[in-house]
Amino acid sequence: PCGEQPLPGYGCCDLGSLNLTAFVTDPFGDDAAFDFDRMREVATVAVRMLDLVLDATVWPLPQQAAESRAKRRIGLGFLGLGSALVMLGLRYDSSEGRALAARISGALRDAAYTASIELAREKGAFPLVDADKYLGRQCVARLPEPLRAAIAEHGIRNSHLLSIAPT
Repeated sequence: PCGEQPLPGYGCCDLGSLNLTAFVTDPFGDDAAFDFDRMREVATVAVRMLDLVLDATVWPLPQQAAESRAKRRIGLGFLGLGSALVMLGLRYDSSEGRALAARISGALRDAAYTASIELAREKGAFPLVDADKYLGRQCVARLPEPLRAAIAEHGIRNSHLLSIAPT
C-alpha cells in the first residue's frame, strides 16, 4: 500500500511515469515543441509494460495475486511538467502553460485508455469489469465518445489506468 494511491485491501501500486522533458524537441530554442505523437507511442508501450508487470510479479500473499488478477490496476503518470514547460519557454503559471499541461494530460489519458482497450481485445478485459457500471463512473463519462464506445464493445484491460505519483 502507498500513501498517494487509495487502495483496497491487498491492492497493489503498479506505477510508471513518463518524463515529459524527453518529448521536448529543440529545448530552449526558437523551434521548441512538444512531440505529442512520440509521447502517445511511449504511453502505449508503458501501459503494456505495466500490465505485463502484473503477470510477472511473484506476489508474497495469495490475496495480493487474486486482487491483482481481478482488477489489473495500473497507474501511468508523468513527471517533469514544470521542466518541460521551461524548455518550451512557457511559464508554469501562465494560461499557455496551463493549456499545454491540459493537452498533455488529455493526450496521455486517451493513449492509455486506447492501449488498455486494445489489450482487452487481445487478452481480455479485467475479470470484474461490468461495462455499464464502468461507463457510468464520473472519470469515464468524461472520455471522448469513441473511447467510451470501444469500452462498451471490447471492455478494458485495467480497472485503473492513470496516477500521477509524487516523483
